This record gives sequence, C-alpha cells and structure tokens, in this order.
Amino acid sequence: MIHEYAIEPALAVAWATHRNEFEYYYEKFGLGQPKIMSEFPKFKNWRKQFKRAAAGAQDFELQRITAFFSLLTEKRIHRDGFSYDGTISWLENAETENERCQFQAILASENPRQYGNVLTQGAIKTHPLWKINEQDFCPRIAQKMAQLVSAMLSNCLEVHFIDPHFGPENTRHLRPLKAFLKEMADNRRGRPQGCIEIHTSDKADADFFKDHCQEKLPNIVPSGYRVKLKRWIQRPGGVKLHERFILTNIGGVKVGPGLDDGHDSENFEVMLLKRNMYEKQWDDYVERPAFDLAENPIEIDGEA
Repeated sequence: MIHEYAIEPALAVAWATHRNEFEYYYEKFGLGQPKIMSEFPKFKNWRKQFKRAAAGAQDFELQRITAFFSLLTEKRIHRDGFSYDGTISWLENAETENERCQFQAILASENPRQYGNVLTQGAIKTHPLWKINEQDFCPRIAQKMAQLVSAMLSNCLEVHFIDPHFGPENTRHLRPLKAFLKEMADNRRGRPQGCIEIHTSDKADADFFKDHCQEKLPNIVPSGYRVKLKRWIQRPGGVKLHERFILTNIGGVKVGPGLDDGHDSENFEVMLLKRNMYEKQWDDYVERPAFDLAENPIEIDGEA
C-alpha cells in the first residue's frame, strides 16, 4: 500500500527541470501517496548528490527543483545496516543494496547492466512496479489482512492501530494483530523496530482489559518488541471515536469493517488516506489527541 523507491538524485533533478515531468512526478510522491522515497544513501549524501546535479540549473528551474526536493525528503523510508561505496556510481550501490534489502524499484537515468527492478525514464510510467493500488481488499482472514498492508508495516518506523472495539479477550482481534506484528518483524530487513501503539475505547472494565492484555498479548507480540495500549474517552461534543485506521509515520489507511477478522466470505477493505485526511487523523490520535486518556497506557513486552 505504501512502497519504497530508491531515486537517483540526478534523475530527480531532471524531472524537476522539465515542467511536464515535474507536474507528473510531484503528484506521485510524498505524504498521502503510495510511493515514498528511500533514504538511500543517508540523507546528507543524497542531498549532496542532488545539489551537485542541480548546480547547472537555470534560475527559472530552481523553484521547481526546490519544491521537488522538499516533497521527496519530507517523508523518507529509513534503512540501516548498508554500506555505500563512494568510488562507484549511485546506481551500482543501489543494485548492491537491493540484493540485501529489496526496494520496490530503483528509479535511475540508465540501466546499463539490465538489472531486474531498475526502471528508467521511458519505462517507469507503464511498469507494474510503478502501478500501486490506493484502495484494495482481501478476504477477512488474518494472514491475508496482514499481507495487504505488509509494505506499509515493514517500511514504517511508527505504527498506530486504531479500533474502538479492540478487545484483548477476543481471538478475532488477536489473530490479525499477531499477523500484523509478524509481518513487521519478518520483513523489516535492516530497518529498526519503532513505536507500536493500539488505540481503543474505554468500554471494557479497566481491570478486565489490563488483565487480558497482560495475559494474552505477550505471546503474540514478537520478542524484542513493545506494544503500548491507550484507551480513550470521547469528549462531550468532541470527535467521535468510531472509525478504524492504521496510521504510520509514512502514511496511513482507513480500514473496514474493522481490525478483527471474520469469515473468508467477508472482505477486509483498505483505503489510502490522502494528505489532509491523514494529517487530521494523526493529529486526533497521535500529535494532539482529540480524546482524553481513560487511564495510564499499558505497555506489553513481547515474548513470541
């Protein structure tokens, strides 16, 4: 749903210097889009190469170049553990890194070695690796649900599962949560494990909820991971605690009918949140909560 693309700095500058290409690619990347740039190489190095490629730009091109740089670097997919050899090209380094931890695609000016998932200018717009669904569905089965949002979960550093009806006593909630967390743990490949939170309502008795969290969750949370659970109280006249979302630091999706599983004849549906809707939900649940905490958050360390 949200995929990682390695972008050659010189190609990004080339797009920005041509108005038509700039207008096309500016709408394809960034928050609220299914395509996010990989931080490869590390940001300072990528920025240095980008500035070098832009050094000969005309004054009338600089505004587009600056705007495109800001868009690409606003949200980046972080990866650790790679080496970068400054004596060879960006593309050769990207191909090497792709063997260790695969990108959705490598976007480059040329592909002299005919490397598998390197896409050049003429091939990008029609290639299957470029065509990403912004809405999708699958059977309401835990593993299928996790696979549908796998790219987003494995690429993010922070994730918030929001379902006002989440109950740790219910296996229909625990099965998908276990599958979501396993998808994250199995596919991070060089990305550090970050913040994981579950947001729900205060409809259950506080002691009942806490006891079941402590009993059930350690066995489904991967070892080395910590999950924080927050129960919210809706404020009088305030935002209604009703919808279900998965929000991450690189974007989010609205899900339906919920984050619990069901029958294989039922559908689990996901819709990518565009920038304005994502920012609204991020504010309401993470940045400036629109609800009041029912009690102190519960923290669970994984043992699975």
